[in-house]
Formats: sequence, C-alpha cells, structure tokens
Amino acid sequence: MLQIYHSRLKKIISFFFTAWRLDFLPKSKWGFLNLLKLSVYPIFAAFGLFCVTWHLFVQIEDYSDLIDVAFTCTFVVGLYQDLMIYTVIAVYNKKRIMEIFEYFENLLILKDPLMFDLRQKHFEIITKIGQMCAKYFLAGTFAAWIEIVAYNLLRSDFVSPMLMYIPGLPKESPYYQSCNVIFQLLLFLFGYELIMFSDVIIMITIICCQAELEAIAELFSILNDETVAANEAGLIIKTAHYHHRILADQANKLTMAFWHIFLQKLMTIMLYLCTMLLTFQAVNEIPIAALLSIIVMMSEGLILCYFGQILRDSSEKMAQSIYMTKWYEMKTRDQKDMLMLMMRFSYPVKIETFGFGTVSLFTFLQICKASASYAAILYTVFN
Repeated sequence: MLQIYHSRLKKIISFFFTAWRLDFLPKSKWGFLNLLKLSVYPIFAAFGLFCVTWHLFVQIEDYSDLIDVAFTCTFVVGLYQDLMIYTVIAVYNKKRIMEIFEYFENLLILKDPLMFDLRQKHFEIITKIGQMCAKYFLAGTFAAWIEIVAYNLLRSDFVSPMLMYIPGLPKESPYYQSCNVIFQLLLFLFGYELIMFSDVIIMITIICCQAELEAIAELFSILNDETVAANEAGLIIKTAHYHHRILADQANKLTMAFWHIFLQKLMTIMLYLCTMLLTFQAVNEIPIAALLSIIVMMSEGLILCYFGQILRDSSEKMAQSIYMTKWYEMKTRDQKDMLMLMMRFSYPVKIETFGFGTVSLFTFLQICKASASYAAILYTVFN
C-alpha cells in the first residue's frame, strides 16, 4: 500500500509541473522556445490580472455593490498570488522540490537494518493521510469554485464568471459573451487550481519530513530496553544523528524553497478573508458563494499552518523520546553522545517565513484575528 500512496502523491507533483509549465511538450534545443513555453501561463495570468484590475478601477460604476467589489479584489489578489506561485515554485524551485521528493523516495528503498521497517511503517501511515488530505482538499475546493463560478454567471446574466468584461471588446460584438465566458472560466479554474495544487505540494514535502522524524523518534524507543541501551546505544545514536543531520539539510532546502511563498500565501489569505468578511458586515443577505469563498480561504490557511505545526511537533517529539530512554544504563561515552544529540534536537525542524515566524496553528489564528479586525476597520471607512 505504501507504493500506491507514494505513487499517487508523485503523480500530483508531476501533474502540477506538467500542466502549468507545459512539460508535456518536448524540450527544444532552442532556448527561446523553452522560455516561450514557460511564459505561456504567466502571460495568460498577467492579462487576466490586467482585466480584473481594469474592472476594479474603471468598469465598476457603483462601489456600494460590495459583492462586486469584494469578489473583484479577491480576483486581483488571487491572480497576483498565481504569478508569484508560478515564478517561485514552478520555475525557480522545481529542481529543489524534485530533489527533496527524490531524497525521500530513495529512503524508502534504502536497506538500512535499523530504519527500514520503521520508515515503511511511518511513511505508509503518513502518506495515506497525505493522499486522503490531498484528494478531499482538491475535490472540495474544486466543487466550491464551481459553485462560485455558477453564482457569478447567474449574477452577470451568463456573461462574466469573474464579474469583469474584457477591455476593448464591444458589447455589440457577436463574440462578446463567448469570449468573456471562455476566457474567464479558463482563467478562474487554472488560476485557483494552481493555488490549491501548490498547497498540496507543500503539504506533501512536509509530511515526508514528518514521516522521517517519526521513524527516528521511534528508533530511540529501542533504547527503552536496558540490555539494548547498555550494548547497542552507540550504533543507534550514530544512526539517528546521521539521518537527522541529512533530514535537517533537506528541511533547510524546504525552507529556502517555501519561505517566500509562505509569506505570499499567508498575506494573500489575510487579504482574501478581510475582503470577503467585509461583505458579511455590509450585506443583509449573504450569498452562498461568499460563504464558500471564506471556507476555501480558511481551509487553505489551515492546511498550510496545520502541517507546519505537525512538522514542529514531530521534531520536538524526538527530544522527548530521548529523555524516556534508559540513558543511565549506557556507557559513559554513549551518554555524552546522547547529551550532544539532545542539544542538537533542541533546535526543532520547522517551517519559517518572514513576518510570521514559525508557521503553526497560532499563525492561522493570527491571520483570522487580523482579517476580522481589518474588515471591521474597512466597514467603518465605507460607512
């Protein structure tokens, strides 16, 4: 079953790069053609960002229509996030992300007599959870996006899924409705699914780190046996230190790849919530599309912060597992090594980003509180 769960997660990562980077097209020997292939989606998203920004500042005539204003602001922020995600993850960090995933893939076939069975056990449990989270998260958010698109289509008389209109295209044109509908449907679905798939990729890399941490923590449970602690502690400590040091290097790569995008995502989620909560305070009848938007945005923030929390918890669990061993039965040299290892474990593996510090559930609460406060301020300004 581990191979099945692992292959499904690998397919998600492959699909992300194949769909948005157009990696299914053959690589050309001409560099400008490869650059052109990478530029297709950002040009498409940049034109969409121009359209929604134009709608916000030019096409909207009545700013008292807070549903239109709120959704348009959300689309502006979302498309900006799209461009940042594509640049940071799909272009600049593809190699780093694939190296991290391939490292964990190689761990599963590494015939380490102490770690092999532990890895198989924990990777199977955690990859199963990760695969289920990815499936339900992607399916749930996609269903929510369909509902939001349907609401916007009804609100605009089946002309504008994103409540905007392509600048320069006259209403008298026979292609006015079809061009707006097709362009905005593709922009909306490709844009927001890019955001959701990037969240899942971050989640996958984090749970792989978590599985390795859990395996190392359980390795120390072997030292609860007095005989093992007295005779084999040196080998176990050396093995744990070696694998933890390599894992820490991979976690540093993870932080380098994602610290910037975590900042962008958490900031944009806060802007999403702030904008959409404004409609809750200003409109008597709240449309279900606005409620679904709130739920999706909160679920995105929760999934990012929750897996950051469990990574830190798993790292701290190792220090606790060392403390519970029969360390007093070990040789003096092994006790000294254990002490040095505990000092190393006092610096937990974690995900950090500028402005928010360590990403955890507390970060999620901060975002929710800040969004509600800013929405209340904006409501006062509008009144």
